[in-house]
Amino acid sequence: MKALGTTVWALVLVLATSFLAIILSHVALEVGPVSTPWPRFAVIIVFFWMLHRPDMMTVPMVFLVGLAQDLMLGDIAGAGVLSLMIATILLDRMLPPLRTMPLVLRWLGFGAFVGLVFALEWILTSAARLSMQPLDLVLMQGGMTFLVYPVISVAMRQFLRIGRTPRRAL
Repeated sequence: MKALGTTVWALVLVLATSFLAIILSHVALEVGPVSTPWPRFAVIIVFFWMLHRPDMMTVPMVFLVGLAQDLMLGDIAGAGVLSLMIATILLDRMLPPLRTMPLVLRWLGFGAFVGLVFALEWILTSAARLSMQPLDLVLMQGGMTFLVYPVISVAMRQFLRIGRTPRRAL
């Protein structure tokens, strides 16, 4: 019974942090003539939970988070979902070694993940609108998302008391 309670608590925590990240991604800094690109916190949270609770951040959960992100942010429904799911599936094999690596190497792994997500979303959005979308805003938002990852990762690991997974002796 205790394992079921722990699983339910973990599921609630993953869902709550994912939806909070989507809401925070919707906040824009109104600076200058246009709003400043703001990180996609949901991409960070998906990657974080894929590293630390892969049993909770499964492909159906990624689908749910991606769909909620598309609908809440007003993006083309499906572009974000599909790009997030494809990146998750393609980079799934990269994650187990990253779990035991230092933050700098996990950050580089996240760079590959965020690059793939944003590139796929740009391609899918351009295809859906039948025109090439501006690449500069995508690059800026992807860069912002990449730069914020260590802060969010360290803060969540400290708050949730998650340590690095120890290496197993062969």
